[in-house]
Amino acid sequence: MRYKVILLDFDDTIVDFHDAEVKAYEYLMDYYNVPLNLRDYDQFKVINQAHWEAFQRGELSRREVLSFRFIETFKHYGMTVDGEEADVIFRDGLAKAPIKLLEGMDRLLDDMKHKVTIAIVTNGVKDTQERRISQMAIQDMISHIFISDELGVQKPKVEFFEKVFEAMPEYERSDFLIVGDSLTSDIQGGINAGIDTCWYNHRLQDNQTFIQPTYTITHIKELHHIIY
Repeated sequence: MRYKVILLDFDDTIVDFHDAEVKAYEYLMDYYNVPLNLRDYDQFKVINQAHWEAFQRGELSRREVLSFRFIETFKHYGMTVDGEEADVIFRDGLAKAPIKLLEGMDRLLDDMKHKVTIAIVTNGVKDTQERRISQMAIQDMISHIFISDELGVQKPKVEFFEKVFEAMPEYERSDFLIVGDSLTSDIQGGINAGIDTCWYNHRLQDNQTFIQPTYTITHIKELHHIIY
């Protein structure tokens, strides 16, 4: 066995985050009675991504990101909202959205559960992520769940991974492989922590960064050849 511990990102690695986010966005729009012709999910995605990137650069706090992204979004609709309230509504919609596993993930988890240690490593709000993860019947397959909000630090910071290693002291760093869809969060985080990385590029994006994963796959079934 090449690796003994597989660290799996949650959103858009295990589950289809795009599907859940669309549902949460509509839930938020309905709550504030935004006219259908004004709703622009693609614009929200751009605003949201820009705010999280600013957070990773240390330009915004996590609390500011969660609030400001909605203040800016609703400005485009000619509306003023309480950003913190909007964030609570959005995350409630996210937690209530039915979970949709990405293709092949259920079979992979079932196959790996008796062969390697599987842990979820996710950035996000503790309550929201726990509610979403609890929807899935995978508790018997997962040994640990690490949520940035609970750890007090988020990927790609090495401190996040140090807490992961502390929880599993029986393993060497060479035993770990992180699998995730985000180059800047999962892959850079793994590089920072000194472990091997696998970029799950199922959305077929171009790598326009200097970040170089150990492996790149486009379908989860390809992970079998890496692990075994």
